[in-house]
Amino acid sequence: PRPSNPLTAYASLVMDNHSLMPMVRAHWSSVGRPQDLRRATWLARRLRNLDVDVLRVHHAAETARYGAVVSLLSGIPLSLAVHGRDLFVPTSDLGWILSHAAHVSTITPFHRERLLRAGLPSEQVGVLPCAVDPPEEVAGPPESKALRVLTVGRLVPKKGHDLLIEACAELAGRGREVELVVVGGGSEGTNLRQLASRCVGASSGRLRVEFRGETSTEEVRSLMLHGGFTCFALACRIAPDGDRDGLPVALLEAQACGLPTVTTNLPGFESQLVDDRGGILLPLGAERRRVTDSPAPERGSLAAALACLNDVPVLRERLARGARAAAEARPGTDAIGRRLLDTLQRLLPGAVYDARPAEGG
Repeated sequence: PRPSNPLTAYASLVMDNHSLMPMVRAHWSSVGRPQDLRRATWLARRLRNLDVDVLRVHHAAETARYGAVVSLLSGIPLSLAVHGRDLFVPTSDLGWILSHAAHVSTITPFHRERLLRAGLPSEQVGVLPCAVDPPEEVAGPPESKALRVLTVGRLVPKKGHDLLIEACAELAGRGREVELVVVGGGSEGTNLRQLASRCVGASSGRLRVEFRGETSTEEVRSLMLHGGFTCFALACRIAPDGDRDGLPVALLEAQACGLPTVTTNLPGFESQLVDDRGGILLPLGAERRRVTDSPAPERGSLAAALACLNDVPVLRERLARGARAAAEARPGTDAIGRRLLDTLQRLLPGAVYDARPAEGG
């Protein structure tokens, strides 16, 4: 409800007598609006009345702040999923949020180590990888000699779409026919379309860039399977504000469809992506064009990797088979779901909880 709703006002009044309310109110005053705390008190009472056993929150940001307050006031244990941005562009009270979570999961061992270095106890932090179920079909080989590249991701700096457009333009400048399909929406959409327009205009008709906008998961999978792409590419970089990807699910989806992938070897990626085993991992380059530039794959290396997959069909086919095999070897959604359910059940009163990975697992 809105902060002005009588229900939220009543919940706040009732919760004023809670023993933890002074501590909660003191913290909230430094990070949020007082009227929004009333909404958190309403939610705490609502979930307690519904006999909720565990509260699971994704991303350690504003929503997790509400979750921590709800957990404190209701006694419902909080399970928190932490992703890439949460750790590298954290909220001012990330430590406070994490300290009130009964369980924290993250997506790779690298990110778990970051959480442990932040002071969380080992038994509180587990790894819950992203899961993708391979479809029955597998992407077929490209139908034309043109280099046809697919990329899927929000149009934001950390995805490196500008680098990919420039790499494709570089190859077109060398006389290649290049087609790039960009799927996603975001704040950089206008700038990227302008960049693409300039590059296409200078390519003498050899470069084509298509923006599909935000697209459903089903449409993306159909594109991956039936689009006749040479490869899937995502030129991930560390954004100027420190934001970076944890492990883009789109990369895993592309591999599940049998598409070779080209991406950046960001820390954490190695847990699911192995260079030359389903894709090509590019190092973060030292190239800087402006003082504000942030670590990113070098455009020349990116262009060379794309060209290689187009020029060497045997390599492309081997990486395509490796991508599919890697996807089939990963735990699927059922397995990850069962692992999460087991974790949440062990948060119930009287259960013994330990999130540390099993030996060898």
